[in-house]
Amino acid sequence: MSDLTSAPVLSLIGLALGLASAAHAACLDLKQTNVLSLEGTLNYRIFAGPPNYEDVRKGDTPEPTYILTLAEPMCASGDEFLDPRDKFSQVQIFPESSDKAATALSRDLRRWIGKRVVVEGTSPFGAHTGHHHAPLMLPITRISIAPTQSHGTAMTSVQAFYAALSVGNGEEAAKFVVPNKRSSGPLSATAMSKFYGNLPEPLTLVDVVATRPGEYRVRYRYVASGPRRCDGESIVRTTQVSGSNLIESIKAVSGC
Repeated sequence: MSDLTSAPVLSLIGLALGLASAAHAACLDLKQTNVLSLEGTLNYRIFAGPPNYEDVRKGDTPEPTYILTLAEPMCASGDEFLDPRDKFSQVQIFPESSDKAATALSRDLRRWIGKRVVVEGTSPFGAHTGHHHAPLMLPITRISIAPTQSHGTAMTSVQAFYAALSVGNGEEAAKFVVPNKRSSGPLSATAMSKFYGNLPEPLTLVDVVATRPGEYRVRYRYVASGPRRCDGESIVRTTQVSGSNLIESIKAVSGC
């Protein structure tokens, strides 16, 4: 009669447990996740809802749904409706609340279908009803266009300039402007701090896209006094000064 407690058998058991533990550790632990950030392609689909959850064309209620398709499949643990042994590449996303922020999120969701985006959300959970159309559900609080490769180009200066404007810091933003435009005019530290530092809703950078060497199309949004919402677009031209990439001009093409 074989001894099941022999060293070789115990080693095999330990190895199996170790591999299972390692696989489990590689998964996202939903119990330990407060804020989750994911990147993928935003898709829009209409699924069948009640009463049969089978086919809208046969009388089921249409359920419009936003699906984030991940570049790499992932797994998750810490939820009774998710098996950490199963990988998935689709996440159902939707605004976390129904306030003004959710209205802005809904607008961005509609116009960024088919785009590569980054979303941030809280309290992810596994699908467990007929209204859930992906393995993981994520109520989102933020969405933005995924950043493009900017290393080694003037795009980094443009990104930094708008990052400074987003917190109303004109002095910091002026560091990325050519020296002869820093002391006066709309690109001066004083002018930028006065305007962007007093917005009811601060500037948010949507995306930066290179249009030609040293030139970028920038999209952004903010709410000015009034309130007046700006979904803006500008052409930003850069130049090199003493080896540094600096902003030479900004031309608004959307009226704000």
